[in-house]
Amino acid sequence: MRITVTIDQPTGEFQERLLALLSEYAADVEEDNHWTIPRAESYYLSLPLRARRILEEAVTRDGYVPAEELRDSENSSLRGHSAALKTALQRGATLGRWPAGMQAPIEPQGPGFGKVVGYRMPDNLVQTFYTAIKNAKK
Repeated sequence: MRITVTIDQPTGEFQERLLALLSEYAADVEEDNHWTIPRAESYYLSLPLRARRILEEAVTRDGYVPAEELRDSENSSLRGHSAALKTALQRGATLGRWPAGMQAPIEPQGPGFGKVVGYRMPDNLVQTFYTAIKNAKK
């Protein structure tokens, strides 16, 4: 048996009762919070071109792309790219393409204060996103 439930903005009491019910059956509950190829493809296609490049470069470099590799002669700044990646993740959840709270497929790396030294994708997502990007470019 498979039951899929999507609840947008549950009230506090409802959420507590539902979570209590689910905890009774925790051994039989499987969360659907994994990146699949269709989800990864949808995420990739929802990104602006420069943010797509970050994903592509990270995938082709086994999950990590240094910031220097993303800068070009036209625009040396990477400002705003992290926001596009985060916004696409949130928008996909809002549109029901994946559950809210999905793991970000790629994260900026750096010392903080807006300085980005690179972007990292978890190792377990590289192949999924590789296939998704390949499919999207067909």
